[in-house]
Amino acid sequence: MTKKENFMQKRIKEIASSCPCGVKHRLDTNVIETEKGSADLLSAYVKDSFDAKRALAVADENTKIYADGIVTATGADLYVCPGAAHANEIETGKLSDFIKGKDISVMIAVGTGSVHDITRYVAHQISVPFISCPTGASVDGFVSGVAAMTWYGQKLTFPSASPVAIFADPDIYKTAPHRLLASGVGDMIGKIISLFDWKIANLLTGEHLCREIYSLTNEALDDIISASENTESDEFAESVMNGLILSGLAMQLEGNSRPASGSEHHMSHLWEMHVLNAPTDALHGEKVGVGTINIIKMLSSSQNMIKCGLDFNLDTVFSRELLTPAFGSLTDGILNENVKNGQMSSSALAKVEMPTLYAKADEILSMIDSLPSAEFVEKTLSACGAPVTTAELSLPEGDDFIQKSLLYSPYVRNRLTLSKIISAHRISNM
Repeated sequence: MTKKENFMQKRIKEIASSCPCGVKHRLDTNVIETEKGSADLLSAYVKDSFDAKRALAVADENTKIYADGIVTATGADLYVCPGAAHANEIETGKLSDFIKGKDISVMIAVGTGSVHDITRYVAHQISVPFISCPTGASVDGFVSGVAAMTWYGQKLTFPSASPVAIFADPDIYKTAPHRLLASGVGDMIGKIISLFDWKIANLLTGEHLCREIYSLTNEALDDIISASENTESDEFAESVMNGLILSGLAMQLEGNSRPASGSEHHMSHLWEMHVLNAPTDALHGEKVGVGTINIIKMLSSSQNMIKCGLDFNLDTVFSRELLTPAFGSLTDGILNENVKNGQMSSSALAKVEMPTLYAKADEILSMIDSLPSAEFVEKTLSACGAPVTTAELSLPEGDDFIQKSLLYSPYVRNRLTLSKIISAHRISNM
């Protein structure tokens, strides 16, 4: 472990124990191993800390080879997600059925994003701890406390278990296809927008923003952008994995995904719901990266609109007539996500007061000006081998698809973002 990694871990524990923001942050992941040989340490940890014979390793067909080693070393049971694992009600149901009647001491996620979300969700449901063993540096959800899953077609985020420990072995995750690493960069580059949106919500509604957690995530983002200048370096993959872990810990400390998920993730989630597009095999981080590029372009082109003043009508914004053509059979779920039981006051947009929005216009414009350019993000992603266009994601090409994605993606979560305000303004003034 490098001096910087040691320093960052110490800082994380300090934030958890006593943060200047005054909020008591929770940290569940107290064992963080990122050295070569961490997989061996994982097996020793399982045997020392749990009844290893009652442990369960969860993998998919691609990562079973690594889970086999853990099972051999510990005597744990093994569950392999059939085919390509997808985090949804079907796969969690299959895992729940497998463990029915079993007395599980701990669950071990051996894989990348989907395997982790499936495992953490089920572990939370049965109230047992879980351990993270990432096999690719592809997403920042390894140590987070939420599971983003497609639930009966709708993309939802569920409170779930954070791992008690993570063992990220470079000898394992460095052997993963380069595409997974590029996806990890895409997931991290999205923090440009998620942090921006967090500041917007704080500026307009006073939503809690912990400066320490914000800074932690921003530094993880900066480190990966710097590392992307030399993708051939032997340390590049390690830099990406460390950044992903830090981002996940930031979510854990905050208690939700706000530090790491904003309107760029909502674009990705919309595409994963397949209401505007056919299914693709594009990875989550790949879609987040392309979403980030398009959000930045949209914000830049919206500056005159912001200068003139943004306004919106909630009844218009959340009309079934508007949403059904886009979301079809998922419309009821989308409405319930945004206006619980039909109560407009439950919408994140309801917290925005028009006089405040007008008064803060100059600050908002200044924040947009401080964002990296879309061209910079494209260059960074391209250097890592990540896609930068919808066509590269096997999504529809052309401005019409992008504009529809920008208009409807803010509905995916009841979370305040500037994109959501701009979308609400556009819809209200159609």
